[in-house]
Amino acid sequence: MDVTIINPFLTATINLFQSMFSIEARAGIPYITGTELKHRWEISGILGLTGDYQGLVGFRLARVLADKMLERSGIRTNSEEERQETVYGMIGELTNIISGNASSAISHASIDISPPVVILGENHHIAWPKTMPVIAIPFSSPNGPFEVDVCLKKR
Repeated sequence: MDVTIINPFLTATINLFQSMFSIEARAGIPYITGTELKHRWEISGILGLTGDYQGLVGFRLARVLADKMLERSGIRTNSEEERQETVYGMIGELTNIISGNASSAISHASIDISPPVVILGENHHIAWPKTMPVIAIPFSSPNGPFEVDVCLKKR
C-alpha cells in the first residue's frame, strides 16, 4: 500500500491522541495483517470507506487503554453499565475521527465514511476483504499499545 494512503492515518492518529487525551502515541513499523486467529485486542472500531477509495479501517485496542482514555477525557458516568456504553461510543467516535481526518488529507480524493461498528471480546474475528491487503500500523503509548488497520484500494 502506498505511503500517501498510510501516512494520513498515522498522522491523524498521533494528532488525535495528543489533542484529545494528551497522550503521546508513537507509530511502529506497518505490517500486513488480517489472518491471525489470536490477537491482543479486546475492542475494535471498524468502519467502511467508499468513493475514490473503498475498504475498511479499524481502530483496535485493549480495554485498559480504552478505560484510561475515558478517564483522561474527563467524562464521568454514574454506573458500570453507563461507563461501558460510553467507552464503546467513544471508540466508535474515535474510529470515525481518525478515518475522517485521514480521508480529508488524502490528496484529490472524494471519500465517504460509514457509521462505525464496535466489536468486543478477546480474540474477536474480523472478516477482512480478501481482495486487498490489510496494513496494520502499530502504536505504543505510555498507557498501552493499539493499532490502526487500513484496508483500502483505489476504485
